[in-house]
Amino acid sequence: MKQNKFDLKKVCTYMIALYVIAVLIFSFVAWDKISASRIANIYPILAIVGLAAVVGYCWRLQFCEKKGKESKGLYFINTIAKYWFLMEQLIQRDFKIKYKRSVLGVFWSFLNPLLMMLVQYVVFTNLFDLRGMGVIHYPIYLLAGIVTWNGFSDCTTQAMRAITGNASLITKVYVPKYIYPVTKVLSASINIILSMVPLLLVTFIYGLFNQLYFTPALLLLPIFLILLIMFIIGVSFLLSSLMVFFHDVEFLWGVILTMWMYATPIIYGIELLKQKQAWLATVMQFNPMYHYVEFIRSIIIYGTSPALMEYVICGAFSFGSLLIGIIVFKKTQDKFILYI
Repeated sequence: MKQNKFDLKKVCTYMIALYVIAVLIFSFVAWDKISASRIANIYPILAIVGLAAVVGYCWRLQFCEKKGKESKGLYFINTIAKYWFLMEQLIQRDFKIKYKRSVLGVFWSFLNPLLMMLVQYVVFTNLFDLRGMGVIHYPIYLLAGIVTWNGFSDCTTQAMRAITGNASLITKVYVPKYIYPVTKVLSASINIILSMVPLLLVTFIYGLFNQLYFTPALLLLPIFLILLIMFIIGVSFLLSSLMVFFHDVEFLWGVILTMWMYATPIIYGIELLKQKQAWLATVMQFNPMYHYVEFIRSIIIYGTSPALMEYVICGAFSFGSLLIGIIVFKKTQDKFILYI
């Protein structure tokens, strides 16, 4: 197997640069939220402490490499570098297979959310009182929800079969098993990124006639995508593990996705729940997808940064999902070979 080498100093430089860029973008776009919050006075200190933590961790990685000491971070970087070529091949294979023998091919990534938005817009504008729901710019509101939900649904459905679908490879070649669900998610995530194109294009055209304009808040889209993909990877670890032992998970997950979709304000507004059943609006706060959907709507429709608490909530769901997924996957992976 082809092995890639990496320069740890470059990796650390990229980590520090990404942190600085993320802080600058967040500070620029969300300054109105920061200045109005309780952390306004200590925010510069928090940013500097965060930078010191990143620099300190990078120094520790280089120290461990130099002294030959073990480090989970260094092990992870070495693993990614070692199997990067394989990951590239798996991602390309999965992406090509999805559109194999399709006339329109990758253009379905653009057309699918648009067609779904069109159908649902025609149906639900006649069923709901949009003003009563507190929804503005409903076509964009709907499309942003569809793009986010489709991305989550598509990624988890594909990643669920990551272990069972690669059984022949797993039994013949040693590769860290977590690479399979991760590559499935990354492959399917290409569609999420591609679907951002029609979302932004429709928003631009719609905005020309309805006073909806792009703002610097669009710079927060990478943060949204990172948080969403982290959450998806965590769920995918859990599903791909369960799928090995219980094949019924594949059918059960389809039912859960349908229920979850209608339980998330994608086609309706949260105000509708507050009017009908106030307790449902409270329960909605525990729905991860609600927060991710509202995150992107805040960026595109309202042209502003989400509330600071939304970053905390989305971050908690992302890291929590990833942690739980890793724990379950790690405890079950040694038994995969007995069931696939």
